[in-house]
Amino acid sequence: MKIKAINILPYALLLITTIVNGQGRINKQTLSFDSKTNKLANATGWKLNGETGKWIENTNVIDGIKCPMLWVSHITQNFKWIQFASLTHNGNKYYVFLWERLGGKYKYESIQMDWEQDNRTYFFILDSKQYSELKAAVNAKEQKDIQFNSNFTGHISDCFKVLGGEHLYNEENLLAKITNSLGKKGYSNDCLTINAQNVDGKDIVRFLLPENCFSTKYSYFEVSFEDFMTILTF
Repeated sequence: MKIKAINILPYALLLITTIVNGQGRINKQTLSFDSKTNKLANATGWKLNGETGKWIENTNVIDGIKCPMLWVSHITQNFKWIQFASLTHNGNKYYVFLWERLGGKYKYESIQMDWEQDNRTYFFILDSKQYSELKAAVNAKEQKDIQFNSNFTGHISDCFKVLGGEHLYNEENLLAKITNSLGKKGYSNDCLTINAQNVDGKDIVRFLLPENCFSTKYSYFEVSFEDFMTILTF
C-alpha cells in the first residue's frame, strides 16, 4: 500500500500567520453613568416594637430599639446615602437605585465571633417603564405600598480593598459590576417598596431599601415628599 505524502509546510505557515496576525488585547467595555441625582443623606427610620407596642425612631436605620452606632452594621435597613443614576445599555435607558450602607460579617462565622464591619454600595436597576411608574406612584400619594422588582442587582464592598484591582471600593468597579449584571439577567425576590401619602397635612414618602418584599405597615424610612423628589429628577 502506498501512503500519500502530505506537505504540511503550507499549513504550518498558515498557523504561524494566524498567530502573528491574531486578535490583539481588547478590554471589555464598561458602561458609564449618563447622570446622577443629588444624594439623600437623611431619613427617619421607624419600627413598631412588638413587645412594648411603641414606635422606635432612629436616624438612617430601622430597628426595634434605639440602635447604637456599633450595632448599625448588623441591620440591613441602614444607609449613608441614596440616589438614582441613569445609564444606557444596548440603546435602552436604565435607572439605577444606589445606596451605601454599613455591613459586615463574622470572621469566625460558625461561632459568631470577631465582627468585621465594612462599607457597601448596592445597586438595584429599573427600566424606563418601572422608573416612570415609580415617579407616578410617588406623585399620586395614594397611601398604599407600591413594590418594584429587579432582575439586575448587586453590590461592592471595601472589605478586600487592600488586595487592589477589582477589590477597590470605587465607581469603576461598581460600574463593572453593573455592566456584568445587565449582561446576564438574574433572578431576585427583592423589592423596592414605596408608599407616598399625606399625614397631618404634610406630604411624606415612606420606603424600604430593596430587600424581601416587606410591607411598610410596621417599619419604614420616612422623609418629606420634597426631600424624596430630589432623587427623582430624571
